[in-house]
Amino acid sequence: MKNLQAGGFLFIGGAILMTSEFANLVPIIGAVCALIGGGMLVYYLFSQDGRY
Repeated sequence: MKNLQAGGFLFIGGAILMTSEFANLVPIIGAVCALIGGGMLVYYLFSQDGRY
C-alpha cells in the first residue's frame, strides 16, 4: 500500500510542478515525476503486491 501511495503522490506532485511557471526547468522535472508516478500507479494497481 505504501508504494501505491508513493506513486500517487509522485504523480500528483509532478502534475502540479508541470503546470507551475517558476522556471524553464521545473515543468520538465514535473513531467518526468508525473510519468514515473503514473507508471508506478499502473504497475502497482495491476500487480499483486508489487509482483507479477
